[in-house]
Amino acid sequence: MNVRRLVLILLTGIAGVALASACASSNTPDFPKVVSLGKGELFPTILNSGLGVGQNRVSMSITDRDDNRVFDAAVHLRYYNLNGTSPKLRAEVSARFIPVDLSYIDEQSNRTRAPSGKAGAYVSHVDFDQPGDWGVEITITRGGKKLAPIPFRFNVLEHSTEPAIGDPAPASVQQTLATATSIEEIDSSFPSRPGMHDITVADALKTGKPIVIAFATPAFCRSRTCGPVMDTVMDPLAASYGDRAIFIHIEPYVLRDLRQDNIEHTVPAMTDWRLSTEPWVFVVDRRGRIAGKFEGIMAADEVESVLALTFDTRPAAVTPESTK
Repeated sequence: MNVRRLVLILLTGIAGVALASACASSNTPDFPKVVSLGKGELFPTILNSGLGVGQNRVSMSITDRDDNRVFDAAVHLRYYNLNGTSPKLRAEVSARFIPVDLSYIDEQSNRTRAPSGKAGAYVSHVDFDQPGDWGVEITITRGGKKLAPIPFRFNVLEHSTEPAIGDPAPASVQQTLATATSIEEIDSSFPSRPGMHDITVADALKTGKPIVIAFATPAFCRSRTCGPVMDTVMDPLAASYGDRAIFIHIEPYVLRDLRQDNIEHTVPAMTDWRLSTEPWVFVVDRRGRIAGKFEGIMAADEVESVLALTFDTRPAAVTPESTK
C-alpha cells in the first residue's frame, strides 16, 4: 500500500450517522495537526472522492499490514467538529459492512463476465452541519480484540463536488437508443440493457416519476465494482419498480475511444453531474431533486429504502430546463 496515498485519502473524507450530543467529554481524542499512520495492525482507507456540508454516505475499506483486505472487523466511529476551540462530538455510529464479488465484462474474451476477487466497504452516514476541519475517531474490533482508537482529521467542503442531497438533478441529454448507432456504442454491459437507454435524464425529469441513474461501465470500471452494481442493485430494483420509476444507465466514458485508443474521454453527462469517479447511483424524487446518492460499493436495500420514500413526494410543479 502507498502510505502517502493513504494519508491523502484519509484527509479527504470519513463517515458517520445521526447527530449526537455537542458536549465534549473527558475522553475526547487528541487529533494531531499532521496525520500519521503509526505502527498499527489495521489501516482504514476512505473510499469517497469527497465530503460536503449536509447528508453524507461514506465508505471505508480496511487492510492489514500485508495489504490484505479485512472483511470481519467491527468498526465504530465518533465524529467531531474541530472548528472551535475544542473538539465537539457530533455523531457516533457503528459502520455497516457491505461485501461485493468483483467482476468485469471482458471484451477481449467474447464479453464474458470475469471474476476479479472480493472487496467490501464499511459504510456509515453523517450530516455535517459546517464546512472546515473535522475529525473522526475510528475504533476497530477484530477477533474479539479491540484495537487502540485511530484519530484522523479531514476537511468538509461547503458543497460537495457532485450534486448534494436536495439539489436539482442536472437535466442531462445523454445518448440513447434513438441517437446512438447501436446499443454497444452506449452500453458495455453483456447482455446489454436497452431498457435503461431509451430516455434522456432531461425527458425523464419531465415525467414526474422517480428516477434511478447509474453511472457505471461494466467493461472498463477501474474498481471492478460497476458490473456488480448493475447486476445486484440496478437490475433487481428495475425488475421490482420499473412500472413506478425510471431506470437509466449512463456509461461514464466514450466507449469508442476506450476500445480503439484506450483513452478515457468522459461523456458530457459526467460533466453535468460533476463526477470524476465511477460507479455512482443517484435517486431523484418526483420533484426532480436528489433524494439519495451512492458511490462505489453499495447494497440494493440502501438504494431501495431511498427510492421507496420518493413514491410519496409530489411531482415537480415546473418542467426542468435541459443542461446546456
